[in-house]
Amino acid sequence: MATKVEGKPTQALWKLLRDDAFANLRDDFTARVAECSLSLSQGKLVRELAQPQSQRELARRLHYDPSNINALADSLEARGLVERRPDASDRRFRLLVLTPEGERLRTTLEDRLAQPPLFLDRLTPAEQKQLLALLAKVFDTERRRPR
Repeated sequence: MATKVEGKPTQALWKLLRDDAFANLRDDFTARVAECSLSLSQGKLVRELAQPQSQRELARRLHYDPSNINALADSLEARGLVERRPDASDRRFRLLVLTPEGERLRTTLEDRLAQPPLFLDRLTPAEQKQLLALLAKVFDTERRRPR
């Protein structure tokens, strides 16, 4: 079913990005994470653990309640994917660290996420280049200014 594009171009574009594009990207991400036998939240946490981090920092970065991070860490620890280690700079705190098995899973997940979603094949190579140029212009952080 084709997406209906109505209204002012700016509003229609925003609706398309906010609703349809976000939903498609979320669904694709969720499916790829599930291929690694992870929930969406577990997948996000595993990706953040490219470097050891405190649960507090992970909660801040992922916008999760610290108790959610604890539950996620418990489930991943039970699977042998993460472990808690004392923070060398402050032993009162514990860091979450991927185990070798967790690191292999993170690498597999990153490899899967690096593959473009199939819906991009709806565009010709020329259309993909055009869309890339337009999105690069829209999301150019060097040109963004606070309102």
